[in-house]
Amino acid sequence: MREREDGRESSPCTICGGSGWVLATVEGRKAATACACREGAIRSERLAAAQIPERYRACNFENFNELHASLAHAKNRALEFVDAYPAVEAGLLLLGPSGRGKTHLACATLSELVRTKGAAGLYIDFSDLLMKIQTSFRPDADASKESILHPYSDVELLVLDALGASKPHPWVLDVLYSLLNTRYNRRRITIVTSNFEDEPDRDAGERDRLEDRVGARIRSRLSEMCLQIAMRGDDYRRTVVQGQIRTRF
Repeated sequence: MREREDGRESSPCTICGGSGWVLATVEGRKAATACACREGAIRSERLAAAQIPERYRACNFENFNELHASLAHAKNRALEFVDAYPAVEAGLLLLGPSGRGKTHLACATLSELVRTKGAAGLYIDFSDLLMKIQTSFRPDADASKESILHPYSDVELLVLDALGASKPHPWVLDVLYSLLNTRYNRRRITIVTSNFEDEPDRDAGERDRLEDRVGARIRSRLSEMCLQIAMRGDDYRRTVVQGQIRTRF
């Protein structure tokens, strides 16, 4: 029996009986070919392995809210990126204030590439990554810095969400630069989101630039690694989500 995405068992494939292989006789010799269900199972496993947060697993391009012209532009660029993948030279750098859909768009892009292109990807929140790095330097750490960073430095496609949300110590920035530089040298594609821009959005309450949060070296490397896309408009959480919450009570 196969396991469905909701954890319950489903009936085995009627073509291969659940083995994942189809046996056929070709010119008097038996041969096995992969069943279509096997490819689907592999992609489902890759999607689960991408570690997209539960809140964003249902995010796609269809349910992305285009409340501003820049958001429609960002969605179109992400769709172009998906269509061209893997023949792309750079990732995406999605910049803008909170609530503009940056994480939604990044996770939708990752999901779509796993489903339609069979990409192997991984999501990580910047603050969680910093915590992992800092923990690796403790005397009683169970894992080394290298073992913690390896999955993120080597994976085919990485989504690094909320870059700059926490302001790390200089030695942590050195580790982060090494991670990004390794990905750059290995031609790995990275999608990055951040609330911080090159010019602070004072209307949104931001005062620091992206460079202030991550340093000049990392900001420069991102310019080579990613296509920068600005995301503007109203805060979706305040203008839409709050209204939806009020109607429930």
